[in-house]
Amino acid sequence: MSPGDARPGALPGPDRRTFVQGLLGVLAALAVSPRAAAAGDPPPPDAAPILTPETRASLAAGQVRDYRKQGDLFLLADAGGIYALTSICTHRGCSVRWSGEGFTCPCHGSEYDRLGAVTHGPARLPLRHLAVQEVEPGGPLRVDPAVTVPPGTRL
Repeated sequence: MSPGDARPGALPGPDRRTFVQGLLGVLAALAVSPRAAAAGDPPPPDAAPILTPETRASLAAGQVRDYRKQGDLFLLADAGGIYALTSICTHRGCSVRWSGEGFTCPCHGSEYDRLGAVTHGPARLPLRHLAVQEVEPGGPLRVDPAVTVPPGTRL
């Protein structure tokens, strides 16, 4: 169809093919952007390790230490050992809070148990488990927010 063949009363603008291609591009961008911005995604590789004053001896089973100000994380201990969880909610990236039995997101109400598993949505993904190491035997603990470890990993 040439420009002179336009139907009477038709508005000038892109043809159907151009419109559909543009619409598909916008839809693809919308589908990808929430995933790219999801808090469950790993942090940038330049996220610096956090040195804590905690040691293996200073954390007893059941204890939780809040390191949100230093590095968006919690350091916890259970019968299996010591582990760290990110404090970043996997729904929209807000900072979760320790509630005594688990974690609660103040933004949209997601809840996680003390192991980081989702117990109430809208979040669908668990909190990330982070690498924890002793700087030296019996010494302070270092948490690396750039390294995700399997949920059962303990120090």
